[in-house]
Amino acid sequence: MKIRIHETDIDGTPVAYTGEYFEGANATEIVETMKKNPFQIDLTVEEYMRKILDKIGQKDFVLTEDDAALEFLNHLAKLNYASFEEQEIKTK
Repeated sequence: MKIRIHETDIDGTPVAYTGEYFEGANATEIVETMKKNPFQIDLTVEEYMRKILDKIGQKDFVLTEDDAALEFLNHLAKLNYASFEEQEIKTK
């Protein structure tokens, strides 16, 4: 799974075709990678997702326990803060 998290302009609006790529075996692994910086490393995955949702005005968005990370990434994509990317199929 691969996703691109878009940068935002000064007003907080996502800017298409910008941002960092994150890749992982599943959504939770991607979110764990997204939160790896000195200011967020101590947060749990759920705390990190809540913090990001709050920052983009989505504090009341409900995340279920079973698929929280996937719901989070899908919600970011729905709001244009992210886009899922095609992955190359590696063959030997």
